[in-house]
Amino acid sequence: MRATVERAEALRLLKIEHQAVADLIAELSEEEMTRGDTIRHGLYYDQECSFKDLLAHLICYEVYVVEALREWRAGQKHWAIDAVNDPRRGREIHYGGIAERARLSLSEQLDEYRQVSAELERLIAGMTDMEWRGASPYADSAGTDLGGMIEGIMVLPPRPLYRHLPVHVPDARAYIRSLR
Repeated sequence: MRATVERAEALRLLKIEHQAVADLIAELSEEEMTRGDTIRHGLYYDQECSFKDLLAHLICYEVYVVEALREWRAGQKHWAIDAVNDPRRGREIHYGGIAERARLSLSEQLDEYRQVSAELERLIAGMTDMEWRGASPYADSAGTDLGGMIEGIMVLPPRPLYRHLPVHVPDARAYIRSLR
């Protein structure tokens, strides 16, 4: 998979995503963030997620991208690159990211979100455009470049480019009204 946007555009869109999540966090109370069954979009039929659960879900994809970038630079292929395209494993990722962080307090999870988001922005900002379009260091029949690898994990349909929150919270104002 080849990147569909240039590095600067990916970073711009990712910053919009992170700001939208930060704005929502600033608006919600702890009780609103932890109240169960408030997310209505983009979930499997049997999920009853809180905003905290959604945040765990958002974190896991960004963590996988950060890990995949490290492995790419070491000449290795991160397992999530193939897993996100397999329906069974994709479902496991979806549920696993939430389950893995369920033990965290809201404060710990918010800290992790901020740290991972900042790290991902830093890594993309620190790349050159040449790196972004650099070929896969492992055998790859799809002609994957670095930007494409990132998109392959972060931008699965129906997500808009580098925007994951709108899949689950299409209208932040309406979501906040629904909680109050």
